[in-house]
Amino acid sequence: MDLFFTAFALMVAALLPIMNPATSAALFLGICGGFPPDRRAEEAARVGRFVFATLLIAWVAGAAVLSAFGVSLPGLRLAGGLVVSFIGFRMLFPSPSTVSAPATEGSPAFVPLTIPSLCGPGTLALVLSAAVEVEARLDWPQRLWVDVGVIAAFAVMALVSWGAMRLAGPVARLLGPSGVDAMTRVLGFLLICMGMQFLIGAREALLAGS
Repeated sequence: MDLFFTAFALMVAALLPIMNPATSAALFLGICGGFPPDRRAEEAARVGRFVFATLLIAWVAGAAVLSAFGVSLPGLRLAGGLVVSFIGFRMLFPSPSTVSAPATEGSPAFVPLTIPSLCGPGTLALVLSAAVEVEARLDWPQRLWVDVGVIAAFAVMALVSWGAMRLAGPVARLLGPSGVDAMTRVLGFLLICMGMQFLIGAREALLAGS
């Protein structure tokens, strides 16, 4: 039981600053601020479900999946940086059709809100490295208690992410359409900066490994 609480507390403490749900809530506001309230609530619920599923898959089979497809962590960072930068450019320089009528087709809950915003390369690297460490150091039944504690931490992070997305609705009403548009452009620029940082981190990892 002590292993359960230790694993739970350590994983929540490690994931919370890396995932930073408050920043992702601002991104949610920039993307979904023009959606109807029901649509925003639906997307927020999807984000919570996707966050839990992504973290769980990374813990259980992430390393095996990356190895099967021959994807390294620097490669994951490069892909995440390109995706984030592309979305940032679209937010910073929206097309006239996007400005006049926000798109209602397609869901942003998985990309970019879950990946790479909440579950970015740093988050996935943390979960993958922790899973490998636990597998190497612990045997059953100790590992079972750790697994349950970590999965409980994933559930808490999913709830926190959902709550942060839900709070974006009142903020959207407070800012109004013009405020949401301004926030979208600012966040677009910040996303481009984040994407460039991902690319820099991937380049440094590649040079360190060469």
